[in-house]
This record gives sequence, structure tokens and C-alpha cells, in this order.
Amino acid sequence: MTGRLETTLVGGRPLSYRVRRSRRARKMGVHVDRRDGVVVVLPWRTALKVVPGLLEGWADWLNEKVEEYGVRHGPEVKQYATGSEILVLGRPRRLVITALSAARKRPRFDLADEILAVELAPDDVFAPREQLEKYLRRLARADLNERAAHWSDAIGLYPGKVIVGERTTRWGSCSPRGTLSFCYRLVMAPERIIDAVVAHEICHLAHLNHGKRFYALLDQACPWHREAGRWLKDHHDDLLV
Repeated sequence: MTGRLETTLVGGRPLSYRVRRSRRARKMGVHVDRRDGVVVVLPWRTALKVVPGLLEGWADWLNEKVEEYGVRHGPEVKQYATGSEILVLGRPRRLVITALSAARKRPRFDLADEILAVELAPDDVFAPREQLEKYLRRLARADLNERAAHWSDAIGLYPGKVIVGERTTRWGSCSPRGTLSFCYRLVMAPERIIDAVVAHEICHLAHLNHGKRFYALLDQACPWHREAGRWLKDHHDDLLV
């Protein structure tokens, strides 16, 4: 769980951060990106009092990164309203947001070529981000499971399970037990890019590494995977909700 936004002096300059405790973490760490800002990862029982000293030890690097990403005072949260655009399957869709009638309770989404029409509860109309994220998660679960099935048949390798959720460091992963995990925000990317990520993880079912045999299999299955990797690196910040 990530805590509330805190501020301290780092290298003599104010810097805002959040703390996330992890039962898996063996040591302390600091991550910086546009979506989450500065996140300090602490092993579960580590005392909070160590955080200022940890940040000060990384002062030069942190001050450089927060300026690069524009997150010195915390991450910038996107605001959505009618007329805003959101990427879905690689295409910008203009939002048209209206209020549900009194007789309806459940949000409704209608995806068209150029428009994403959204009907929300009146309280959500002017703050639709949470409902948009839930919609993308649902869409991603259906889409990525379908693509995983397609690429499994094409390559001849089958996962034990497919999980779609939030990933902070990678777009996809494959566990030793054959579980594939994908970041739901992949559904914002062009379909060709999504396919390359799914094919990459399917190939890991045969080779849980990035050796020659892995790339030989991936090159055969998905020749454009390197192009897709470059696209994701260049457009990482576009795939944020």
C-alpha cells in the first residue's frame, strides 16, 4: 500500500514522496516516474524514520530525476472531461460524458471509432478518472486473455493462468509456474504493440530467460517485437490514466 504524500528537504530543496511497504522487499529502494512520482519502497518492518536519510543519500540523483519528470511536488494527475481524449487500443477517443438517469446505477461505456461515450453517476461526471480506469481494466482483462489464447495457439505454448492488473516496472512477466501477468494500461497501446508483448511472454513459457533460443522463437513468432519495444520505451508516458 502506498501512503500519503509527504514532503522533506533533499539536497536543500523540498521534495514530495510516498512510502510503500512491501512484504517481499529485502532492502530499501526509491523509484521515480511520471505516473507515481517519488515512491520509497520499504521492507515491511522498517521504521519510517530512516526515510529522510535514505532520500538525502540519493539527493543528486533524486533532484535530477524529479526535475526531468516534473514530479518534485508529486505526480501530475490527468484530468478528464467531455472533450478530453483518452487512448484506447492505440487510438485517441474523444470523451463524451453524461449523467445516468435516476433509474440506472451502473456506469455505461460505448466505444466507437473516434468517441468513448460514458454515462456515469452524477457525482462521477466531473471526476471520471476512477471509472475510466475501471473500464480500461475490464477491457484489458477481456482483450489480453483473448490475445493470450491466440498467441498460445500460434506458438504452441499455453500458460497456466493470465493475470491482468497494475504493473509498475514491466508491461508483462512470466512466472516459473507459467502464470502470465500484464499491465492493464497495455490496452491503451496499438494492437500490434500489445500483440508483441503477449507473444514475448508466451515465448517465456519455453525459455524463462532472454537467451538465444528465446529470441529465435520470438523472432519467428513476432518479427516486429523489437520495433514494439522501442515504441513502448518512447511512448511510456502516453499510456497513463
